Amino acid sequence: MSQILNIDDLKEEYLLCDVCGDEYDDERKDPRVLPCLHTFCTSCIESMVRDWTIICPTCRIKHNVPGDSVRNFPKEHTRRSLRDFIRLKRKTHNIPCRDCPDNGTAVYFCKDCQTFMCAECTHAHLRNFLSRNHQIANFEQLRKYGLETFQRELTCAVPGHEGQPLAYYCSAKVCSKALCKMCTVLDHDETKGHVIKKINEVYDEERQSVNELTKKLEDKIAFAKNVMKETEDEFTSLTTKEDVMKKEIDIEMDAGTKMLEIRRRELKDNLSGRIKEKKSVLQKQRDYLRYYISLMSSAREFSSHSLVHSMPAEFIQLTNTITTRLNELKDQHLDACPLENSYVTFDRNAMGPEFKNFVLGMGQIRSTAIYPPKTSVETLEAPLGQESEVIRVFLYDAKGRPQRDSFDAISVEIKDGKGNIVSSKVIDAKTVDGCYRVICKPTTHGSHKAKIRVLNRPVNEEGFQFVVRAPGEIDKRFGDILCIGFLFDAETAHHERAISLDGRNMRSDIETLRRVAGLRLRRDRGIARDKRRLFPWELESAKKLKQRERDMDDDARTSMIQKSVKMDSRFSKNKTEDIDELDSERFGDRSRANTDPEHFTEHEDDPRASLSRPTLMPEKSIWSKKLKKYSGVIGTKFLRGPGKFYWEVQVFYRIHVTLLRNALLFEIGISRLDAVHSSFYVGSQTFAWSFSAERCNDHKQVCHKFRHKRMLLHHSPITSDTAGSTHHATYGFLLDTVKREWTVIDVSLRKMLYCFPNIDTTEPLWPVFGTYNPYSVHVELTLKTGRDIMAIPDILRPGSGNKSKPGPATSKKKKLPFDVTKST
Repeated sequence: MSQILNIDDLKEEYLLCDVCGDEYDDERKDPRVLPCLHTFCTSCIESMVRDWTIICPTCRIKHNVPGDSVRNFPKEHTRRSLRDFIRLKRKTHNIPCRDCPDNGTAVYFCKDCQTFMCAECTHAHLRNFLSRNHQIANFEQLRKYGLETFQRELTCAVPGHEGQPLAYYCSAKVCSKALCKMCTVLDHDETKGHVIKKINEVYDEERQSVNELTKKLEDKIAFAKNVMKETEDEFTSLTTKEDVMKKEIDIEMDAGTKMLEIRRRELKDNLSGRIKEKKSVLQKQRDYLRYYISLMSSAREFSSHSLVHSMPAEFIQLTNTITTRLNELKDQHLDACPLENSYVTFDRNAMGPEFKNFVLGMGQIRSTAIYPPKTSVETLEAPLGQESEVIRVFLYDAKGRPQRDSFDAISVEIKDGKGNIVSSKVIDAKTVDGCYRVICKPTTHGSHKAKIRVLNRPVNEEGFQFVVRAPGEIDKRFGDILCIGFLFDAETAHHERAISLDGRNMRSDIETLRRVAGLRLRRDRGIARDKRRLFPWELESAKKLKQRERDMDDDARTSMIQKSVKMDSRFSKNKTEDIDELDSERFGDRSRANTDPEHFTEHEDDPRASLSRPTLMPEKSIWSKKLKKYSGVIGTKFLRGPGKFYWEVQVFYRIHVTLLRNALLFEIGISRLDAVHSSFYVGSQTFAWSFSAERCNDHKQVCHKFRHKRMLLHHSPITSDTAGSTHHATYGFLLDTVKREWTVIDVSLRKMLYCFPNIDTTEPLWPVFGTYNPYSVHVELTLKTGRDIMAIPDILRPGSGNKSKPGPATSKKKKLPFDVTKST
């Protein structure tokens, strides 16, 4: 159980009381262990008790006396065994006999009684009936043995159980102590809740636990030594930097006049004060670390000796004390790095030809008490192609106080998704103490990673990620108004409407109409041919012709898909949908594209719709969310309160053909999602609100019109309806979900156009955008959202002068020619 011990490994002071210097014995000088794992003799401990507390003279930790008696501190039997072992190994003569009344010199040792005896006492010992079989060895024999010869097996102290070895252990919560065999039978019956184990089993378990704690403590010691080394390096570096910067100060100041001598002394005193403060902090930390390391080393030595040299019962009695102390030391807070650093620099402010005008303000001793573990980092979304703030770094000292003037203590390396380095710079935020801004200009979309170091220490080994988006996709707030960042969702765009690659522009695309018309022409030709019944001799040639046309349709389909995907690569993984449903609407789309809005009707009864025809597109296509009826697009984000949401749309249109009847040019609205799919324009829906430009029969020109549930609420003239007329304007839209209002303004003219009341915001509302009559009018809509918006128009600010809300032009429900629904 014990290993052979080398005499040179033992410390002499390990056998002496640190207070009185006397050797431990079995009487008044018996060794007792305090909870801090420091050992003193009983006599000294009793003399140090004050108000039933004792302060350890080694580590100055205060302990309460258990049970109002110092003898309740556990004994350390290991030192008793070591005492006899050392006495024999180092003392070759004059070892007194313990049993001899004449104080004779011992020459023998009884292994059973653990007693040194002279020759006469040994002779009497062997004649005694109780001890005649004891093992007696002379000193020459003992010197060949190890420490195990002197280790004493503890016996039971219960009256009547004397001499019984402690071979068992009761692990019940009310007991938790070593027992002899008689104790297990008489006082610790397992049927009464006692849990009896063999002492060696418990010893192995507790020994392993203490061994693991000791290893963890050794790791903590290594960590503390590393921090101490860094602290000493910083301390040394401060001295070196002090000398270097004093020389720098001398070089700069020697070039000045006598007035600079005053400033020279001020700077040196300032520098010395800073250095003194830093050294004071580092000195205190160094002293504390040295003290803490000594505590942990002492505890480690004690636990190591106990693990190696203690008998099981001896070890069990100390297990709780050892474990408690090791856990205290292991869990003790330890600073991860020096509380101060050697960061001190001399700024050469105004050290030039004009220094005479600023002599009293020349130079500055700048230092920082940055404590890197307390650094916090905040990442922001970054706009593509714009120089902007992407990261905020907050620096603090060990006490959590913000640190100013430390921008050059921060280094940043930013990489895009492909690993390319993006140049960046760090500037002081100025407005917030301890806040520093990282500025860069990203050139690629997606995730970027930044590795930040403070005083050359990494803040986070994994780095910090931020996302680069299009400027219009990033939200921006002006007070209580949120400029929500969204784009045109090209995934929902009607197949006859073109969306730009950046998702911010939509226009009526005649090229797309011609492409769709070409596919329809081949389809109609196939329908007309299939109406005639073929003769038998025509079947073979007809099959070949169909195959050629099918191949042509495949090529056309492939070309069309590629062009559609190229329009916006972000939606290349769309779900699919049956294109035949889309084709069923094309007859109506073609009539709408060439006629006025009053002819917008459903073609349910068109006999051509029931004719069989070959499939032009695969059963599933790339247009999974594409609008079929509504000739426009939906925004990528919905609006849901509470709050205020603002966005702008730049509108441009040019009339090619003089408009007739109530021709619709464009529509901008907010609507529930199901309402968008239900009609050709949302102004006819119950849960939708519409702002549009149409030809007005009342004014005989193009007017702004505001509708809800087909009711015309307000209208005002814009331009002429004749060919060649153009219009370019920017409209602003503010949705207040608390007041349930949707306000439309003309940003260019700083004029409020209309305010919709009683908006139903119980469900999300989607911004929708539509364009119409592409053969008569060229229309372009350009979004300005999120960070694209530089300011909120004053007209929308509280207290603005021009805040009147135009009333409705008519209060009666006016059903327009093109306000029709599917007839049943």
